[in-house]
Amino acid sequence: MKKALKWCLMVSMSVILLFSMVLRAQDEGKKKSLKETMDTYKYWENPRVCSGCHWDKYSDWSRSQMGRGFSGDFFQAQFYQLALKSGKEDPDVKDVHEGCIGCHSPSAFLSGEMSPSPTANPDNAWNRGSGSRYMADRGIFCDFCHTVEGYEGDSRGKDPFNHNYHSAATPDVDPKRADLEFPWSPHHETELSELHEEAEFCGICHNELNPFGVWVKATHFEYLDGPYPNKNTVCQDCHFPPRQGKPAKMGPDRDDNSEHWFGGGFTGFVEGAAEVLIHLEDYELSVGEKAEFTIEVQNVATGHKFPTGSSEERDVWLHVGVYNDEGEELDHIRILSYPEDPNDKYFITSNSKTAHPTHSKFSESFERDCLPEGDRIYHSVFLDSDGHPTFAQWYAVKDVENRLKPLEERLEHYQWTVPENLRGKSIILRAVLNYRRMPDSYANFLGIETRPTLEVGRDEVRIRVQ
Repeated sequence: MKKALKWCLMVSMSVILLFSMVLRAQDEGKKKSLKETMDTYKYWENPRVCSGCHWDKYSDWSRSQMGRGFSGDFFQAQFYQLALKSGKEDPDVKDVHEGCIGCHSPSAFLSGEMSPSPTANPDNAWNRGSGSRYMADRGIFCDFCHTVEGYEGDSRGKDPFNHNYHSAATPDVDPKRADLEFPWSPHHETELSELHEEAEFCGICHNELNPFGVWVKATHFEYLDGPYPNKNTVCQDCHFPPRQGKPAKMGPDRDDNSEHWFGGGFTGFVEGAAEVLIHLEDYELSVGEKAEFTIEVQNVATGHKFPTGSSEERDVWLHVGVYNDEGEELDHIRILSYPEDPNDKYFITSNSKTAHPTHSKFSESFERDCLPEGDRIYHSVFLDSDGHPTFAQWYAVKDVENRLKPLEERLEHYQWTVPENLRGKSIILRAVLNYRRMPDSYANFLGIETRPTLEVGRDEVRIRVQ
């Protein structure tokens, strides 16, 4: 018992030490005059400059979430309406906005501008902007990523997290770091970087420890716990898919040229990420009969948990029902609950007003899911210090989650009593796994457009009711 307690204390102290090291390193760039801030912004070239030779990659980036890392409507609303307000009102999270900027606009962070002016016309999937972005609006852009030379502690085996990057940007045209062998450019020097080929490069911003010691983002750690490191498959293999062609206009064709739209939880990437399979013993049922069946859900395509990232906002849910041939739902079949599991209530869709945009003591509640009630939902629920669900990850003191691990198979159990009105009919039993970036209730609270529902996978079987 004493050994276990000692080990827990050592781990806790290590986490606190790591967190404080990052904060100290970040403090160095905070206090700058306006001229110093503007001069530092110029350390990085406008992405338009890069488009002169790398047009296809620039085009990819312009439509990516990296390009909208700061200017996206969701980040803008959450940052200015919630994060900044929380930091001003609550000393426990006084620096939370700096953590946001550190990853969503790293050149602003390194320039010392922790509260940049809001974007005039925020971007989203329907308004992607022109790609001509300046200062903070550049988000995560070409010259920033390709001038990163390492991260705090990378030579000592420490973890990448909380934007602990080392930038080599200077007022000059800097060497650009990447994974191409024997590159050449008339505009800048080039350097081969192993870090840009490693999963740790992504972990710098895709691992996040909040002020209360909760890992509110851990995509890189999830990857390390999965099967893909042993397969020598890294993040870049999927999120920078290869395409033949020239990395630059004047360069040679290369087999290892790569796309730069980054993928992620968006259309074209989540479809097919998981499979759904219905297991039913009898396809002929009688009115009043209680049919028992299972549905198998398997994460077949993500190298991390599904969903991941800001998993308190991401929803993956399994909707089961019976339908006629015209697609009309005749009956919604609810998931069986497990009263012996105290957390099961968080994993069944509910429209109860239990969710909060920030800490529950500062805000009104709204509907948690805004979905048909009774579906199995895979997500994280962050609980604040009063035990209430919160969408403000900086207030999470506990993460309750049931997300799908890489390649994991999950069996969900159902019972359905055949109703009288289906007598003599041929019907379809259908299971559909859906994905949505955020609940409609949260989008409505923030005053932004709701996110579309994407179909991940489905299965269906035909049943004859005698």
